[in-house]
Amino acid sequence: LKGPKVSKNIPTVAEVTQGEVINFAAAAIELMSKDGISILLEGREQTVNYVRTPLRFTLTLSDETLIGKRRAAQRLMAAALAATSEDASETAVKEALDAELSKMLETEK
Repeated sequence: LKGPKVSKNIPTVAEVTQGEVINFAAAAIELMSKDGISILLEGREQTVNYVRTPLRFTLTLSDETLIGKRRAAQRLMAAALAATSEDASETAVKEALDAELSKMLETEK
């Protein structure tokens, strides 16, 4: 789901299906709450705001660029992992990381 080919289409799919998913989750949460079950729902603020609750808190990052940096590091690591073997040397891993970073930078142009 996090590869570029899929991730670029997620907003289009979400636009059509997200309302149904949220309504389903909200109904399930309401049923479980009535049975005395506590639910912790995690997600993007603009999404979870559609779930009615008297209890709500928001976690925030002091530096919002960390989300993008983390995602870039995950993509880089996954690409380098695919390009190396399990017994690769530290040098081979660094070379794979450098090569994959160069590919990503070329793709972004």
